[in-house]
Amino acid sequence: MNLNLKPLIKISVLLALLVCSAVGQIRQSPKLDCLVHQISATNRAATITCSATELPVGKTAIQFVDRFAGIEQLSERVHSLKISTPQNSTLPLELRGNGMFLFTANSGSATISYEMRLARAFDPSQHALVSSIGAESAVLMIYDLLPRICAEAESCDNSNSATLKISAPNDWRIATNERELDGAYNLADATKAVFFLAKFREQTTKLAAMNLRVAVAGQWNFGDEEIFPLAETIAREQVSMIGSREQGEFLVLLAPFPQPLTGLRSSAVTIGRTVVLLLNPNNDSAQTVNHFRRHLAHEMFHFYLPNAFRIRENFDWFWEGFTRYVALMTLARLNLLTLDEYLDAISGEYEAYLFNPSRSQLSLIAASPDKFSSAASYDLVYRKGMLVAALYDLELRWQSRGKLDLTNAMKNLYKDFAATGRQIGNREVLNELSRLGDFAALIRNDLESTKDIDLAERMKSYGLKIEQSATTRGRQRLRASPKLNERQKTLLSNLAKF
Repeated sequence: MNLNLKPLIKISVLLALLVCSAVGQIRQSPKLDCLVHQISATNRAATITCSATELPVGKTAIQFVDRFAGIEQLSERVHSLKISTPQNSTLPLELRGNGMFLFTANSGSATISYEMRLARAFDPSQHALVSSIGAESAVLMIYDLLPRICAEAESCDNSNSATLKISAPNDWRIATNERELDGAYNLADATKAVFFLAKFREQTTKLAAMNLRVAVAGQWNFGDEEIFPLAETIAREQVSMIGSREQGEFLVLLAPFPQPLTGLRSSAVTIGRTVVLLLNPNNDSAQTVNHFRRHLAHEMFHFYLPNAFRIRENFDWFWEGFTRYVALMTLARLNLLTLDEYLDAISGEYEAYLFNPSRSQLSLIAASPDKFSSAASYDLVYRKGMLVAALYDLELRWQSRGKLDLTNAMKNLYKDFAATGRQIGNREVLNELSRLGDFAALIRNDLESTKDIDLAERMKSYGLKIEQSATTRGRQRLRASPKLNERQKTLLSNLAKF
């Protein structure tokens, strides 16, 4: 709430200054000095104790994150919450629901203590999105660990400034992008602070003005010699693809899931300049590595899109769906993906699109703001988003006779918006996609409407056809047509080389 003091009558300058000063004091944001300790891999829990100062006197709200990225009731992980005065008396708490508690602050300071129990099971795809403690590592997301404090009548939307100390288990180290001074971290933006605790191996690489640190916990059915060079080559390739001007510290974390799972799966999130990737391998090391490559390339491109941009609105169809395709391009350019694997990936996205009931109800742009409202909306943003990115890339290559591809659009957007700090939203992205060729029909039909995509028809001009696979239980796959004209041969040859 912003106060705009506009007196209706003339008052003295002194009185105006006094009023403004009083308001400023009332509006001072509380500060937190917190310690995360008693971290137990066995109980998957930690104790958090915070000294809160500059509290609003009177009825005060303390708010824990309750909902994030489609995950509900996160505040139920908070146990034994206690607020004490400097005289060690305990203040009564009133539960308001959704992670909010009220108490009456009689002075400007108090001690807040509670236990975070992180053993709750999530859908496997959600595990990397929240704080977790497992047998081999812990990932602490400060946005869902520390509370926000404000006056009852206000909104606790903004994070409080915080200083943090972490008492790690004896044999675990800490990896983070946050700066440490005398054993404490001064969190300028707690919403982007991530801490990794484990007995990890690490490697640091210099990429122009970027410092890339990769930390790995756990044992895998593939070696570190696969992991560290892969992260470095992906980073170098994407620096080139985007025309990066980024500077400073970037961190990639790889760890096992915090609880046992079956089957090959992964969960990941990129917060600011930190990638958290949880992986559960299967018995096929080659298949596990291929899966890991694609997910890692996807997450690392989020360093740029959307995290390097100043976002005005949600356009997940682009920063998730198109990033999914850029990951494919990254691996192809590194010769880590064959043409057939590239075409199979597009076929897989199309098959998922066909089975999605929301495809005839929501356009890609309409599905993006509410992608967490349903599994179908979420799937549409990622799967159809990648499919449309592939269609755009192929058509741009075709129209430009191989002179342009999707990376040109990405570079232009990065140069014009990320590097300049200008705001970006749907309009700016669509304008850039339109500028490079004749894409009015693609934007109208594939992005703005629910018109069905006929992949077989769309691929004909590029010399590609859909056929039934005899080796994959009749699933459809894209392959080159037996007869190709010279322009089609050139396009497919360039695709094979990327």
